[in-house]
Amino acid sequence: MYSIKKIALTALLALAAALVFAQNESAGVERYGLYIGSNDGGKNHERLLYAGTDAIAFQKIMTEIGGISKSNGILLLDPAKEDVDNAFEIISAMMEKKQAAAKRSEFVFYYSGHSDENALLLGKTKYDYSSLKASITNVPSDVHVVILDSCFSGNFIRTKGGSKQKPFLVDDSSVVKGHAYLSSSSSQESSQESDEIGSSFFTNAMITGLRGAADTSGDKKVTLNELYSYAFNETLSKTENTADPQHPNYNITLVGSGDLVLSDVSASDCILTISRELTGRVIVRDKNGKLVSEINKTGQTPIYLALEEGQYGVSLIGEYATLQGSFTLKSKQTYTLSTASLTPIARAETRSRGDNSNEEAAQEESVVAQADNQAVAQEQALEIEKTPFVFSFVCNEFNGMGKKNISTNISLALLRSSVYETNGLMFSVGGNETKLLRGAQIAPVYNIAKNVKGAQIAYVFNYADMVVGGQAANILNISKNLTGVQIADVLNLNLAGGKGGQAAAIGNLAVKEFTGLQAAGIINVAVKDFKGLQAAGMVNVAAGNVKGTQVGLINICKGDCNFQLGLINYSRNGIFEIGASYTTDEKVRVTLNSGNKFLYTILGFYIDPKNSMYDDNTSTVVALFGLGTRFNLWKFNFDLEFLGNETMFINTKKETDDKKRVQIEWYPTARFSVGFTPIKHLRIFAGAALSFEFSGNEKAFAMHNKNIVIDGGSMTIYPEFDFGLRFTAH
Repeated sequence: MYSIKKIALTALLALAAALVFAQNESAGVERYGLYIGSNDGGKNHERLLYAGTDAIAFQKIMTEIGGISKSNGILLLDPAKEDVDNAFEIISAMMEKKQAAAKRSEFVFYYSGHSDENALLLGKTKYDYSSLKASITNVPSDVHVVILDSCFSGNFIRTKGGSKQKPFLVDDSSVVKGHAYLSSSSSQESSQESDEIGSSFFTNAMITGLRGAADTSGDKKVTLNELYSYAFNETLSKTENTADPQHPNYNITLVGSGDLVLSDVSASDCILTISRELTGRVIVRDKNGKLVSEINKTGQTPIYLALEEGQYGVSLIGEYATLQGSFTLKSKQTYTLSTASLTPIARAETRSRGDNSNEEAAQEESVVAQADNQAVAQEQALEIEKTPFVFSFVCNEFNGMGKKNISTNISLALLRSSVYETNGLMFSVGGNETKLLRGAQIAPVYNIAKNVKGAQIAYVFNYADMVVGGQAANILNISKNLTGVQIADVLNLNLAGGKGGQAAAIGNLAVKEFTGLQAAGIINVAVKDFKGLQAAGMVNVAAGNVKGTQVGLINICKGDCNFQLGLINYSRNGIFEIGASYTTDEKVRVTLNSGNKFLYTILGFYIDPKNSMYDDNTSTVVALFGLGTRFNLWKFNFDLEFLGNETMFINTKKETDDKKRVQIEWYPTARFSVGFTPIKHLRIFAGAALSFEFSGNEKAFAMHNKNIVIDGGSMTIYPEFDFGLRFTAH
């Protein structure tokens, strides 16, 4: 029974929190999955490279947005026929156990590997199609969805009585039964995998389609019909120039109404939205350059893709231009890809590799050559006129309204200067506008540039859609994307993201994620996550997480913060507590601790309940400030603090000038305490402190009771103990 143990172990290791469809309409539907990847096709068959990883990837996408929890799925890699049969038994037992709680059960069977005209090839064993079909049918599920990615897999679906019916909607009220069989190729065709995409063509198309590329309706759901149509077109287009083009097949016999929903993009942790105005071939790659999705977007309907958290690069091969850009997806985030987040790039010249038998290379060269032709067509369509110098008393020629597009090195205008492309300098009294700028813009009133790779300088206002270099303005800077520096006397505003710095005399505001530096005389605000340093004379505010440092008088982070340094600090993962204790020196000590557990600031004061008068004319107040660090162990915490104590002597007798005289004496204290948290938000603690008196600060201890004294010659040490309560925010 080794095989049963092997499968049971696989199922146990795959246990995770169940991911169910977010839509109420899907409640009561229980889905199960069996995923098989077999690289080993036995003797006389070349070992595959990506069958196993394809099965893992298919399981992952179905777990994320396909409604199959990991606890309801089994993954088998290079199994024997006996392992597959045992897996069918386990799946069947799962269904029978949950049958009473579910209104309908659905079973998804996925296979990637070798096969021939008669059977799946599982290493040294075979699983003939008739037996496989019987085993799948015996699984007590209302619906069976079978996806085969293997050679000659079309033979599996060639059965009598199979015909295409209207598939069903995920609807608990309907009674639905039947099957849906999808194969990667026809009964006489081979199925192919690709080193370029690290997957088979068919599975890659299936996963890309399930992530949202197949959603033609724009409802963030991928149905069976949408997925098959997308997978068929993508698989055929990628293989039609090879020696053996693939034509995916289907056999669907389902009773019901509507359409079978296979994935729900809205259930994904991260979503990429390709805006409606973008059309062309959209290619998305991860930070390692691996192809994630390739979509031919032709309509005006936005496309929603379910992606993982991470960094991505994107290329858009449009009708007239090629655009590129990059973006970062964070958990619980939706990122919208639009023309504002992409930059036009020059077309690369290509030459033949000299190997016409390499069909993938030929396809790649064809795409690049098409891009080159589109670039030429774009330039011809725009009728760009190149001139070294443009000057106009009122305004320069500008693109649109039937006028020519100007490409120039220098443009000067007294009121308004607007050209298509400027490589050098633009100067204007009254404004500058351009679509592409690689040098600088200088204007006493305002600057506007869609793409800037140099600098903008304005007396009043700067606006740039994308900036790589920097902006400088006396009043305000605004940019949707920044990879350089913003400098303004009053305010900096970044609406989309930045990777550089913001510096302003008054305040900085970054609406979305910002990476780099925010420095302001008064306030910094980051509406979403922030990476780097926030430094302000007064207040730092981050509505999301801060992976870096906040330095200011008051630091506020509504999410998690790595490091905060200020008088008052607040973060979700930090320390924020108010405490009071009674000391053996017969004083009450009140403190506010705030910051990170590794370094927090302390503000407080001592009061003497019995007497706060030094003499008949002088009262005393002891203020304290310092830094501390904390170590947590279960419900206990251990704190080490270094404090500065300011004893203030206030003369209460009015002088001739009607003013009060204040004298301040200082002494240091080192303190260690142990706390215990019996209930949330309440901490009981006790501590021991050593205060140091040295030559010159004797008067600071005038109100100290000096219950315990350690005489060290030139230094006197006063130990004291205290105990009290702290009320915590977390």
